[in-house]
Amino acid sequence: MKKMKKVLAGMLAATAVLSSTVYTWAAEAKTSYTFTAEKVQIAVGEEAQPILDSLGEADDTRVLNNCANGGKDKVYQYEDFDLYTTQNEAKKTIVQTIVLKDDAATEEGLKLGQTPKEVKAAYPDAVESLGLYTVTLGNSQIIIDCGLKNDKVVDISYEYYVPQK
Repeated sequence: MKKMKKVLAGMLAATAVLSSTVYTWAAEAKTSYTFTAEKVQIAVGEEAQPILDSLGEADDTRVLNNCANGGKDKVYQYEDFDLYTTQNEAKKTIVQTIVLKDDAATEEGLKLGQTPKEVKAAYPDAVESLGLYTVTLGNSQIIIDCGLKNDKVVDISYEYYVPQK
C-alpha cells in the first residue's frame, strides 16, 4: 500500500509539472513574428510612430513613390535593418516591412549567410519555392531568400500580410 501511495504521489507531481509547462507555453504562444532592435520589439502591422520614437533617429530616411498612398510610404534606414512604413485601410501609418542587414538575426536566430538546412531548423513549417522560404503567423510573414542556387540566405524580410478571404 505504501508503494502504491508513492507511485500515485509521483504521478501527481509529474502531472502538476506538465500542466504548468503547458500553461506557460500556451500563455506565451506567439501571434505574429517580431523583430527586436535595441530592446524595441517590432511587429509588422503595428502603428509605426511609437516604434520610430523608441528607436530614435534613423541613419537615413527616404520617401518612396507610391501612387496608391499618395507618396506617403517611407523607409527608415538603421545600421542593422531597414523599416518600411505605409498607410493601412484606416489611414494609419503602420510598419509594412522590415529588412534585415549584416549581423541582425530573427527571434529564432536566423541571419544572412546561413544555409537552407538552418532555415528549416529555425522554421520547420517554412514553405519553399525556387529558393524562397516563407513562414506565416497571424498577419506577419517572414520571407527568406536563399538565392538562385538555394545555398545561402541572402535576404530576410518581415512582411505585413493580410490573408485572402
